[in-house]
Amino acid sequence: MKTIYVILALLLLNFQSLRAQQLEAGMKALDFEKYEQARSIFKSMIQQEPTNGILYYYLGQTYTNLIQLDSAEMTYQNGISNAPTHASNYAGLGELKLMEGKKDLALVQFNKALSFSKTRNGVVTDIQTLELVASAMVNNAQDKMLDSAEQLVVMGYEQNKKNYSFLIAAGDVYLERNDGGNAATFYERAIALEPNNPKAYSRVAVIWLRVKNYEAAQTDLNRAFEKDPNYASAWKYQAELHYAKRNFAKAKEAYSNYLNNSEPSTANQIRFARILFLSKDYESAFEKIDEIQKTDKKNILLYKLKAYAVYETIATKTDTAKANTGLEALNYYFSKTDTSKITATDYLYLGRLESKVVGKDSLASAHMSMALTIDPSQVEVYADIAKLLNKQKKFKDAGDMFKKYIGLAKKVTVVDYYLMGRAYYFGKAYNDADSAFAKVNEMKADYADAYYWRGMSLSALDPESKTDLPKPLMDKYIELQTADAVKFEANKEKWKKDLVNAYSYLGYYYLVRDKLADSKTKAREHYKKVLDLDPENVNAKKVLSELK
Repeated sequence: MKTIYVILALLLLNFQSLRAQQLEAGMKALDFEKYEQARSIFKSMIQQEPTNGILYYYLGQTYTNLIQLDSAEMTYQNGISNAPTHASNYAGLGELKLMEGKKDLALVQFNKALSFSKTRNGVVTDIQTLELVASAMVNNAQDKMLDSAEQLVVMGYEQNKKNYSFLIAAGDVYLERNDGGNAATFYERAIALEPNNPKAYSRVAVIWLRVKNYEAAQTDLNRAFEKDPNYASAWKYQAELHYAKRNFAKAKEAYSNYLNNSEPSTANQIRFARILFLSKDYESAFEKIDEIQKTDKKNILLYKLKAYAVYETIATKTDTAKANTGLEALNYYFSKTDTSKITATDYLYLGRLESKVVGKDSLASAHMSMALTIDPSQVEVYADIAKLLNKQKKFKDAGDMFKKYIGLAKKVTVVDYYLMGRAYYFGKAYNDADSAFAKVNEMKADYADAYYWRGMSLSALDPESKTDLPKPLMDKYIELQTADAVKFEANKEKWKKDLVNAYSYLGYYYLVRDKLADSKTKAREHYKKVLDLDPENVNAKKVLSELK
């Protein structure tokens, strides 16, 4: 009987040892971005342990990274069904909801995950839960929950300062906050715990990449390669570094090393296209997607990324043919995607592409408005819509939209106020136009055109020139434009129309003020200036003939 117990104990030890080896292999595959290999490992482990919740989470992560989001969601739901009190799968579902732009639904899942180890005073005591939820809040979504994620990592670090993966997650949160100092602190703490692990070194390199300190980034990537010359993530960041430096041949070589050390899956190929996109090499991103689609036309996310790349390629010009290529790709993506999973950014790019095609401005406005309905925090969309309304000659509406943008934007420029003023002027909202142009000159006192348009706005409010309000503004405009003789001569043709209007206004101003001793002389001087610029100006000729 004793022998049987010994055999059973040995079998249990062997099982636990094999399980530990499998888990280690699966985690390493995840770390090296070998997601197809990791998927196979975790599926096998779940068959052996169908009630182990964390295995479903890791399997869900493989699907997420393979860009098979429906499979990821199904896996997390299965994890909840088989291990309903394990927090990890709620964190996974929250991550997917956040990727869809559904922050409220994501928060429900995150709060559920945190609830299992939350004390009465609100402290979450499970370090792994804090890590997974914080990571989910910042990993893949466009609209990240940075404040909440930071609160969680602060809470976790107060309880456990010696957990490598948690320290990496904390560093990642601060990295996404663009807080390189705190990110580096946490990564260096991880390095102190596991100095032979290349992961933290490569993360420090990303900090330097973000601030374009390429020399420092290379130093830390070299540190990672010293620990493991085959570390896949380091090769991915090496490719990003070379692309940022426009060393395209070296970048492609580095990415080839990344694929050799991870896996040449479609998902990793798409990551390469995303690197090109994020490096603002939009045409290469488009070409890479075309290359992938020669062997994989089923991955619908490729159509979305292709459309994004097309728009960014033509953002500063009208290219109807290319815009239609992007629209075709994005409309195909929409046709194959559940409406609930279409994000605000998807609608925004749809509208932006439509704005590049003649006759689609109304559709473009409608789709950009849908983007705002889904995600009101995308403040820049108000400016995009305002520009479209301008194109449609809905000037007052455009001015109101610029006003909304300016009221919500964190950083407002002189040009924003100027565009708002122009929209209001042509929308005949002259008081609003004057206020906008006044703000321009408050921010930039030598912005000549703002004085001109203020003068035009106040003149429109006073067509009979009963007040003196426009005069000093027109004087200032003329002074700024003519102060530098060389610059004036170079730009005279471009400025002619506005200068003619300014001189004409001043000529009329003096003409109707006949009680001034030198009014006729001043009127004559200004109308002569009009003829200097526009010798065939009928009104100036008529007035001057009458003043003789």
